[in-house]
Amino acid sequence: MGALVAILQNDPSLMRCQLARLGAHVSLVAPDRLPDAYGFGYFTTGDVLLGKRPTGAQAPLTVAQLVGEVATEVLVAHARYATIGNHKDENTQPYRFRRWLFAHDGTVEAFEQLKPRLLDALPEFLRRNVSGDTDTEHVFMVFLQNLRAEGRLDDLDLEADVAGAALARTIRQIDAWSREAGAQRPSSLNLVATNGRVLVATRRGRPLSYALLEGVLPCELHELQAGSPDGDGRLRNHRLVKAVCFASRVLAPNGFLEVPEGSVAAVSRDLRVTISPIQAHG
Repeated sequence: MGALVAILQNDPSLMRCQLARLGAHVSLVAPDRLPDAYGFGYFTTGDVLLGKRPTGAQAPLTVAQLVGEVATEVLVAHARYATIGNHKDENTQPYRFRRWLFAHDGTVEAFEQLKPRLLDALPEFLRRNVSGDTDTEHVFMVFLQNLRAEGRLDDLDLEADVAGAALARTIRQIDAWSREAGAQRPSSLNLVATNGRVLVATRRGRPLSYALLEGVLPCELHELQAGSPDGDGRLRNHRLVKAVCFASRVLAPNGFLEVPEGSVAAVSRDLRVTISPIQAHG
C-alpha cells in the first residue's frame, strides 16, 4: 500500500514552484501513521535518477521536502506503507528499468500464490531484474513485458495511449491470475508509469485524482504575483508553464478531478489527457 504523486510538465526549471504550489493540495502521508519509507524518481539530462528516504523520520514530509531542488519535467514521488515485503531499499518505490519509472498504491490479492505464474510469464532478462520481494515490482515487470511484446519497450516516441493500453492489459492479466490463485476480490491497482515523455495512470480500488495546471502564479519561491511587472523575465515562464498532476491523497480538491474508477488515464507529450476504461480490449 502507498501514496503517490506524479507530475508531467513542460518546463523543468519550475518543478520546485509546482511542488510549492501543490503543497496545500496533495500529500503522501496518511492521517493515522507515518510512511515506512519515501522514494522519488525523476529525469534529467537523459538520466533517470532515484532518491530514497528510509524509515526513522519523526515528522511527515511534504513532496517538496522529500524531493528538494530538482529541475525536471517528470517526477514520481511515493510513500510506502508496507503490506508485502520487508523494510529495505529494494522494496522502496518508485522502481526503475532503463527509462521507465513505476509506482503503485494498492495490494495484489493472493500475491504469494500467483507469484510463480507471474514470473513464468516473464522473459529471463526481466526476471533477473527483480531485486526485491514486493508485488509492485513484479507488476512492473509484467507491464514491461507487455510493452516488449509490442516492440515498444525502448521506443522514446511511444504514444501515451499505447502505454496506457499496456497498463490496462497488465491489470487484466493480474486479475485473471489472482482469480486462478483463489483471490476472493479484485486487487487494488492504482499504478503510474512514465518514460520521461508520457505519463500513464490507472485507478482501481483506491482514490486517484488529477489536475490540469496552467501557470504558477502567485509563486512564493520567486516572489511573483500575477500583476508583477512585465519587465521581470521570470514572469513569462511562470505564466506559460503547464502540467498534469496525479495524486492519490488530495487534501484540498481545488482543480482536482477524480479519475473514474476502473479507468486508465494517458498523458501525452503535449499534456493532453485521455481517459479510457481498463476493461476495454485493444
